[in-house]
Amino acid sequence: MKVKIIMDSGKEYLLNEIGYSADSFLNSFYDINEIPMGGSVKVIKNYLVQLSREGTIMINPSHISSIEIIK
Repeated sequence: MKVKIIMDSGKEYLLNEIGYSADSFLNSFYDINEIPMGGSVKVIKNYLVQLSREGTIMINPSHISSIEIIK
Protein backbone atom coordinates (compact mmCIF):
# COMPACT_ATOMS: atom_id res chain seq x y z
CA MET A 1 0.00 0.00 0.00
CA LYS A 2 1.33 3.43 -0.91
CA VAL A 3 0.32 6.38 1.22
CA LYS A 4 0.89 10.07 0.58
CA ILE A 5 0.75 12.23 3.72
CA ILE A 6 0.58 16.01 3.38
CA MET A 7 1.35 18.04 6.48
CA ASP A 8 -0.13 21.46 7.28
CA SER A 9 3.31 22.94 6.52
CA GLY A 10 3.09 21.63 2.94
CA LYS A 11 5.71 18.91 3.48
CA GLU A 12 4.78 15.64 1.75
CA TYR A 13 5.73 12.10 2.70
CA LEU A 14 5.31 9.11 0.37
CA LEU A 15 5.32 5.77 2.15
CA ASN A 16 5.35 2.34 0.59
CA GLU A 17 4.46 0.07 3.50
CA ILE A 18 3.67 -3.58 2.91
CA GLY A 19 1.34 -5.43 5.24
CA TYR A 20 -0.77 -2.48 6.41
CA SER A 21 -4.42 -1.96 5.69
CA ALA A 22 -5.78 1.56 5.30
CA ASP A 23 -7.79 1.20 8.53
CA SER A 24 -4.87 -0.02 10.63
CA PHE A 25 -2.67 2.75 9.24
CA LEU A 26 -5.22 5.46 10.09
CA ASN A 27 -5.98 3.96 13.52
CA SER A 28 -2.30 4.30 14.45
CA PHE A 29 -2.86 8.09 14.65
CA TYR A 30 -5.52 7.84 17.38
CA ASP A 31 -5.68 7.03 21.09
CA ILE A 32 -8.81 5.60 22.69
CA ASN A 33 -9.94 7.52 25.80
CA GLU A 34 -12.44 6.02 28.20
CA ILE A 35 -15.06 8.49 29.42
CA PRO A 36 -16.43 8.40 33.00
CA MET A 37 -20.05 7.81 31.95
CA GLY A 38 -19.08 4.73 29.98
CA GLY A 39 -17.94 4.29 26.43
CA SER A 40 -14.90 5.68 24.70
CA VAL A 41 -13.83 8.33 22.22
CA LYS A 42 -11.06 8.45 19.63
CA VAL A 43 -8.62 11.32 20.13
CA ILE A 44 -5.90 12.21 17.64
CA LYS A 45 -2.40 11.80 19.07
CA ASN A 46 -0.54 15.03 19.85
CA TYR A 47 2.95 13.55 20.06
CA LEU A 48 5.48 12.15 17.61
CA VAL A 49 4.72 8.80 16.00
CA GLN A 50 7.05 6.76 13.84
CA LEU A 51 5.88 6.38 10.25
CA SER A 52 8.57 4.21 8.72
CA ARG A 53 9.71 0.86 10.03
CA GLU A 54 13.31 2.09 9.85
CA GLY A 55 12.43 4.94 12.21
CA THR A 56 13.60 7.63 9.78
CA ILE A 57 10.27 9.48 9.60
CA MET A 58 8.47 10.72 12.69
CA ILE A 59 5.52 13.13 12.61
CA ASN A 60 2.93 14.64 14.92
CA PRO A 61 -0.45 13.39 13.59
CA SER A 62 -2.25 16.54 14.79
CA HIS A 63 -0.44 18.42 11.98
CA ILE A 64 -1.60 16.18 9.11
CA SER A 65 -3.54 18.11 6.49
CA SER A 66 -4.53 15.17 4.28
CA ILE A 67 -3.82 11.51 3.58
CA GLU A 68 -4.12 9.88 0.17
CA ILE A 69 -4.17 6.09 -0.20
CA ILE A 70 -2.63 5.17 -3.55
CA LYS A 71 -3.53 1.68 -4.79
